[in-house]
Amino acid sequence: MVFKPFTHLARQSLGKTFTHGYAQSVVAATQSSYASSTTPFGPFSSHAASKFSKHGSSQLYSSFQQPQIPSNKTANGGQLAPASQDSREDGGLAAYYEAWQKQQGKVGGGQEWKQFQFPLRIGWKGPNALPDGKNVKRSDARLRPDTFLDHSGVDRAYSSSAVDDIKKVEDVAAEAAAVEEVDKAIAEEIKSLQIASALPSATALNHQESQEPADTDITSTFRVNLTEPTNTTSTTQRSLPLTDNNVPTQDPLGLSDAIVQLREAGSYTAIPATFELLLSRNVQPSAQAYNALLAAAINLPAPKHQVVSQALNVYTSMLRHKVTPDAAFYTMLLELLSQQAVDVHRAKLAMTLKRQRYCNPGLAKSKDIFLLQSDESEWAILLQDDAFSTAIKVFNAALTTSEDRSFSSEAYCLLITACALHGRIEDMLRVHVHLEENKVRPTASMFPPMIEAFARRGDLRSAVECYEGYKDLATQNDMGCDTLVDRNDKDIYAAVIKSYAMCGRSEAGNRFLSRIIESFDSNVEDADARLEAVHDAVVTRGLMQHQIDRAQYAEALDTAGTRCLSPSARSKAFANICSAAADHNDRKSAIEAYQGINETAPEMSMAALSMLALYVRCGQLDDARTFWSVLYGFPGSETSLVEPTIMYTIALIGAGNIDEGLQHAREAFNHMRAAVNTTAARNQIREKIDEAIERIGNSITTTGIALSPQARMILLWTMSENNGPVSPVSEHVLAGLGPVEFSTLSCQDIVLLLRTEAAMTCSGMLFQDVAHAARFEYLMDMVIRQGVYVDEKTMKLVEQTLKALESKSPDIATKWQNARHMIIQRSHVPTHATAGRIVATTVPKADAYDPYAASTDHRGSNVITAILDNTRSRHRVNLDEALSRWHDMRRAGQHPRYAVYSSLITLAAKEGRVNLIFDLIGKAKQDVPLLPQYPLVRDGWSLILDSMVGACLTVGNRAAALEYHEKLLQIGSAPTANTYGLYITTLKDSARTLDEANEALNIFCRAEQEGVEPTSFLYNALIGKLAKARRIDHCYFYFSQMRKRNIQPTSITYGTMINAMTRVSDEWQAEQVFNEMERMPNYKPRPAPYNCMMQFFLGTKHDSGKVIEYYSRMLSQGIRPTSHTYKLLIDTHATLEPINMAAAEGVLHEIRASGERPEATHYAALVHAKGCTLHDIESARATFDAAITNPEVGPLACLYQALFESMVINHCVKETDGLLEHMASRGVEMTAYIANTLIHGWATERNLAKAQAIYEIVGMEKREPSTYDAMTRGFLAFNERQQALNVVHEMLSKGYPLPVTNRIASLLGPNGSQAASTTPASLVA
Repeated sequence: MVFKPFTHLARQSLGKTFTHGYAQSVVAATQSSYASSTTPFGPFSSHAASKFSKHGSSQLYSSFQQPQIPSNKTANGGQLAPASQDSREDGGLAAYYEAWQKQQGKVGGGQEWKQFQFPLRIGWKGPNALPDGKNVKRSDARLRPDTFLDHSGVDRAYSSSAVDDIKKVEDVAAEAAAVEEVDKAIAEEIKSLQIASALPSATALNHQESQEPADTDITSTFRVNLTEPTNTTSTTQRSLPLTDNNVPTQDPLGLSDAIVQLREAGSYTAIPATFELLLSRNVQPSAQAYNALLAAAINLPAPKHQVVSQALNVYTSMLRHKVTPDAAFYTMLLELLSQQAVDVHRAKLAMTLKRQRYCNPGLAKSKDIFLLQSDESEWAILLQDDAFSTAIKVFNAALTTSEDRSFSSEAYCLLITACALHGRIEDMLRVHVHLEENKVRPTASMFPPMIEAFARRGDLRSAVECYEGYKDLATQNDMGCDTLVDRNDKDIYAAVIKSYAMCGRSEAGNRFLSRIIESFDSNVEDADARLEAVHDAVVTRGLMQHQIDRAQYAEALDTAGTRCLSPSARSKAFANICSAAADHNDRKSAIEAYQGINETAPEMSMAALSMLALYVRCGQLDDARTFWSVLYGFPGSETSLVEPTIMYTIALIGAGNIDEGLQHAREAFNHMRAAVNTTAARNQIREKIDEAIERIGNSITTTGIALSPQARMILLWTMSENNGPVSPVSEHVLAGLGPVEFSTLSCQDIVLLLRTEAAMTCSGMLFQDVAHAARFEYLMDMVIRQGVYVDEKTMKLVEQTLKALESKSPDIATKWQNARHMIIQRSHVPTHATAGRIVATTVPKADAYDPYAASTDHRGSNVITAILDNTRSRHRVNLDEALSRWHDMRRAGQHPRYAVYSSLITLAAKEGRVNLIFDLIGKAKQDVPLLPQYPLVRDGWSLILDSMVGACLTVGNRAAALEYHEKLLQIGSAPTANTYGLYITTLKDSARTLDEANEALNIFCRAEQEGVEPTSFLYNALIGKLAKARRIDHCYFYFSQMRKRNIQPTSITYGTMINAMTRVSDEWQAEQVFNEMERMPNYKPRPAPYNCMMQFFLGTKHDSGKVIEYYSRMLSQGIRPTSHTYKLLIDTHATLEPINMAAAEGVLHEIRASGERPEATHYAALVHAKGCTLHDIESARATFDAAITNPEVGPLACLYQALFESMVINHCVKETDGLLEHMASRGVEMTAYIANTLIHGWATERNLAKAQAIYEIVGMEKREPSTYDAMTRGFLAFNERQQALNVVHEMLSKGYPLPVTNRIASLLGPNGSQAASTTPASLVA
C-alpha cells in the first residue's frame, strides 16, 4: 500500500513538544493555584471549554459546576504566586519559602509578617457530611499548624494574620481529641453515604434513573469539582495536597471500585458525587475510576460542546493527580473528540448551505449574514471549535506515554475520517500506520473519506492503492477471516469512481465500473439486488455527486436519466440535483430535475424547499406559491419550515400581499408546533418562531409598510399562540391601533388586545409609552359595554394592571369591579376563524348552565341509551324500540339528552334510513334549539352535528356532510377523529376516479389543523388508503407517529400495515409485524391479516408451504376461515408446485363439512386453474357447466371471467362469441375485467374491430385503468397511435392518480406523457 511507516519522525518531534509544552503545564497545574486558574489545559488552552465560560473570566472551571473565585492572589496585595518549574520538588513549600524571602527583603522588621497562602486542593463536602465548623476546633500535632486551622467561619483570605491563628492553638491535646471526634463523624457520614447513595444496587440505580423526568436541565446532570477550590468557609472542608511529601491515604471504603461498579451497572448519575467523595478523603483515584468518570461525562445528557469540555476537564484532573491514562481512557476521549470534529465539519457545510439558500437582499444586508441570530451564534461557535486539533494532540500524548498502545476500531475510524475531512493527509497516514502496526481491524467506513482525501489532493495513485488495501481485506473476509468491521463495498466503489472523476480520469472510472459489474456472480443469492444497490450507490454518490459538486447540473441530469437506476434511487438523485441547482440559481436544471422526482417520495419536501427559496430570491411569488403548498402539505417537513416561512412571508409582504403572508406564517408556525411531541423540542421550536416573528416584524418596520388592523391582529395572534408578545414587534403592532381600528375587530380580538396591553403594562411598558394606559382603558370600556367574555388569565392581568394604574386613574378600578359580575353573567364565547381553523375559548364552570334542563327526561334518556347499546338483538329492533320510547317522551312534553339524539342519528344511518336522519335533526331543532351563548348547549349540539356529519357520510351524501361540518366550525367545534375516519373510508363511494391516498392525507391534515386528536380508527382509515396506493413510506411514517402519540395499534392497524408491506413485497417486515400482532396483549384474532399473508406467499412468493403454514396458524388461533381463505387454498393446491388438483377440489368438501356452501369464486378458481395452469380447456368447461347449473351457485361474472381467460390463453378466442351470447342470455353483465381479457385476446388474433367492439360494450363509467391499458396496447399493436392517444385522453379526464396515468401514458413512447397531457376540450367538458 501507499502508507509508509514514518511515525518515528513524528514521535521524535512529538516527544519534544510534549516534554516542553504540555507536561510542564500539567505539572504546574498540580502545584500552583496560579497555574490551575490561568493554564486551563496546557496545549488545550484554546479549546472550546474556555470559550463557553463567561466572558471576562480566564479561570478554568468545569461546566458541571458554578464558577469559582480565582485563587491566584497572595495575601499581601494580590501579587501572583509564581508557578514551580520543577516537578520533582514540593511546589507548595518552595513557593512558600520564596514568597517569605521576597517579603522579608521588601519590608522591614517593623511590618507585620503575612502568612503565605498555600495552594488549595480538591475538596468536597456532601450534604450534612461534617459537623458545624463553628463548634469544632481542629488541629493535628503531626501537621503544620497552618494546614488545618479554625477560622470560626471566617475565610482564610480575609484573616488578619497567620500568627493570630497560631495563637489560637492553646491546647494541642484537646484539639487532637476534637480532630479524632471529627474524623469519626466523617467516617460515619461517609459510610452512610456509601450505603445510601454511593453504592446502590444496580436495580435501585436503574429504577432511580428511570424515574427521572425526561425534560430536565441537561446542564445540571453532571456536577463534580475537578478544579482546586480557592476560598473555603471552613478549614474542615480542605484536604491534603497530593504531593511527594504528603502521601495519599489508602482507599479503605473501596470508592474507586464502587465507581467502577456504578459504571458497569450503567448508573452514571451517581458517579460524579461518589468521585468527589473519593477526592474529599484525600484518596488517589485509580485509572479505572477516571475511566468511569469520563464515561459519565460522555453519557449523561448535556449539550455536545459541554460534553467535550467536561471530558477534557476530567483528562486535566487526571494528569494533575499524576494518574496515567490507560488505553481505554484514551479510546473514549479520542472517539469523543474525533466525532465532534466530524460533526463540526458537517455542521459547517450545512450552515454554509443554509446561508446560501436563504440569502436575499431584502432579508439580509449581505450574503454572509444568516437569517436568524441563533444561526449567527451557532456559526461563531463552530468557527471557534478546535476539537480536531485537540484530538491530534491527545493522540500524540497517548503515543508519547506508550508507543505500543492501541485503540478501538471506532476511534481509529473517526480520527482518520476527521483527518481526511480536514485535509490532514500526513496525520491521516500516521494514524492508519499505527492501526496497522497494532493489528486492529479497520472499519470499512473510514476508507471512502481516505480515498476522496487523496483525490482532492490529486493523488489518484494513492487513492487506488488505498482501494487495493481494502480489496485485500475484503478478499480475506470472503474467505472467512475477520478482517473488516461493518463491511460496505458499495460506498468504497462509489468513492473510487468519484476519485477517478475528480482527477479527470472518467473513462478509467467507467472501465472500473464495468469490471465491478462483470465481477458479480449471477448464481449467488440476491445477486441482482446487490448489483442494483452497488450500481445505485456508484452512480448517485460517485459520478453524479462529483458533477453536482462541480455545478455540472446538465451532466448530472443526463447521468440520472440515462443510467439504469432503481425508482427510489432515481427519485433521490433528481431531488439532490434539484436542490443543488436551485441553491445555485440554475432554474432550468432545477425545474427539469424536480419533474423527475416521485411526488410521494420523502425527498420531495427537500426539493420543494430549494425551489421555494429559488423563486422567492428571483421574486416570482406566483411560482413560489405552488412549492409552498407542496412543502406545507408534506408530512415530516414541519421542523424545517422556519427559514422558508420567514423568506416567503417577507416576500409576500414586500409584494403587497400582507394579510396573505402573515396568515401563511401563522398557519406554518401552528403546523410546526403541532409536529413536535417532546417538551424540549417544543421549546426549541417556540424560540425559533420568536426569532422568526422578530425578523418579520423588523422587516416591516424597516420598509415602513403600513399594516391594516386585520394584519396587525394576525401578527398579534401569531405571537400569542407562541410565547406571547415579542418586543419590539408587539409595540409596533399596538401603536397602529386606535378607537377606529378597534371598531372593526371581533370580540376575540378585543380580548387579546386587552390581555396584551395588560401584560405589557404590568411589565413596565407604562413608563416608556403613555399610550399603553389610554389603550388599556378604552379596551376595558369596550369589554364592559359589549359584555365580552373574558377568560381567567386575562382577568388576572387586568386586575394587576388596575393596581398599577390606581394612583393615576382611581375611578377605572371601581368601574371594573362594578362591571365584573355583569361580564361573567353576560359572557358569550366568540370564535376566531382563520384558514379553516377555529380557536374557541374555554368557558369557566360557573357558566355551565343548561336552559333546557327542566324539560330533559334523564331517566328516559338512560333507558333509550341502554336499548341502543344492546348487542344481543339486531340494530333495527333496537332502533325501533328506542324510537317508540322517544315518541312517548315527546308526547309527554319532554325530550332526551343531546347524546341520545346523536346515538339515534348514528344508528339510523347504519340502517340506511335517510329520512329518519333528517327527521331526527329537525325534531332536535324544535326540542333544544341551538343557543351558542350557553356552553352546555353548544357542546351538546357539537355531538348532534358531529353525528350528522358521520350519518351523511355513511349514507353517501357527502355534500350534506360538508354542510353540517361547516355548522360545527361556526360554533367553535370540529368533527371527532372517528368522523374524520369516516371521511376517509367513504372516499370510494364519493367518486370512483378519486386519488384516494392524497385525499386521505388532505383529510388527515385538516383534522390536525382543526385541533382534532387522532384515534386508532382515524389512523387505520388513513393507513388503509395509503396501503392500497402502495405508499409504504407514508404507512411507516403514520404507523410510527401513532406509536409516538401512545395510541395503541389494533388488530385492524396491524392488518392494514401487513397489507401495505405485502403490496410492496417487503416479506421480512411483514412477518415481523405479523408476529408482533400475535404477541399483542389485547389481540383480537381476525382473518384478514392471515388471508393477506396467504395471498402474498401465493401470488408474489409462490411458496405453498408458507401458505399452508399461515392457514394452520389461523386455525390454531380459533379463527374461522372465510370464503376468501378457501379460495386461496384452492389456488395454492391448483396453481403452485406441486400441483394437487385433488386437494384443490377437496377444499369444496371441507367447506361443506364446516356447514357452509361453496361459492362462485371457489368454482371460478378451479376453472382458472384447470384452464390456465393445466391448459385443460375441456375440464375447465365441465367445471364451469357444473357450477352454473348448480342452484346454490348460479351464473355469475367471476365464472365467465375465469372461462374467458382459459379460452384466451388456450387460443380459443374465436369460440368466445358463443360464450358471450350465453352470458347475455343468462343476464350477466359485461365487467371491465372480462372486457380486458377479450380485448387482449382479439388483439392477439389481429382483429382490432372485435377488440374495439368489446371496448365499446363497457361504458365509460365502468371502464377501469386496466381497460384503458388493454385498449391502448391493442391500438398500438396496429400502429393506431391517434386512437391510442384518444383512449389515454379519456383516461386522464377521469382524474386517476398520477402514477397510474403515467404508467399507461408511457406506452405511447418517451414523449407519451407530454403528448397525453394536452387533453382535448371535448373530453374535459
